Parts: sequence; structure tokens; C-alpha cells
Amino acid sequence: IQVHYSITNELRGKHFHYSTNVTAPSGSTLLQVMEVAAEEKPDIFSFQTEQTSWGPYVTSIHGLAGNTDDRTYWQFLSAGNALEEGVGTYKPHDGEHIEAVFSTY
Repeated sequence: IQVHYSITNELRGKHFHYSTNVTAPSGSTLLQVMEVAAEEKPDIFSFQTEQTSWGPYVTSIHGLAGNTDDRTYWQFLSAGNALEEGVGTYKPHDGEHIEAVFSTY
């Protein structure tokens, strides 16, 4: 499958927006797609996760981490809609555009 993946921060510090096309095996989770992007362009798409009872949770992308004090986090969207599942279970379809947007709650 090919997934269009982008990361955007227009909230804190130095703003950025990067996009890439990721080719991953059919049935890959979003986490696996993100891992491919990070392997191909580690200086841009590197990320960190922590394990929670709901599965892996993305804490940081491109060196920018969410923070409970200022109520920021990385939100994942497909076609502008927030994903209902976590990155460890969500399986993008071929041609899907996934956005990670640094957001507040």
C-alpha cells in the first residue's frame, strides 16, 4: 500500500510541515507506516511512543513532544477526521492521506 503521511506543527516554537509517500506491506498499521517514514527520513519523521493500556501512544514527532501542562498532543487525522483508533491498531488503506497535527485539548 502507499500512504501519504504528513506532520504539521503550527502551534508551538518553530512551525513545520513535512510530507512523504510511504510504501508499506498491505495490512500494515499506522505505527508501521510511521516506522517506514522514520527509517527513510529519520531527521524529519523520527518519533517516540510510550506503551499505554490502550497500546502505543505517540508522545513526540520531529523532536516536538506533547505536554500535559500546556495541553498539547499529536492528533492523527485521515481526510481531516480524527482517527477513532490508536496508531498500533489503525490500518490505513492504499492511497490514504494521514496527517499528524500538533494540537491542543
